[in-house]
Amino acid sequence: MSASDPLDDTSPAAHAAQIEVLRRMGPSGRLQAGLRFSAAMIAMSRAALRARHPEADETLLKILWIEEQYGVDLAAAVAHRLGVTTWTPATK
Repeated sequence: MSASDPLDDTSPAAHAAQIEVLRRMGPSGRLQAGLRFSAAMIAMSRAALRARHPEADETLLKILWIEEQYGVDLAAAVAHRLGVTTWTPATK
């Protein structure tokens, strides 16, 4: 545990073990693990949106996800391009 970071609850031994596992994975293994992690986070954020907006179709869910991840301006541009009229910006 790091005294300088109150959110770091990893012991020095566990941290050393994590680093060793990452070293053994090699660059390609680390890239694959990062891509799997990223895909899992995207899937979870989309599932959360689906739970908050059960009435939304897949296109609207994509617009909401773009708004959440990239901002209202890009979401508005994509919604306009796709002809989506059911989207109302949450911010702006």
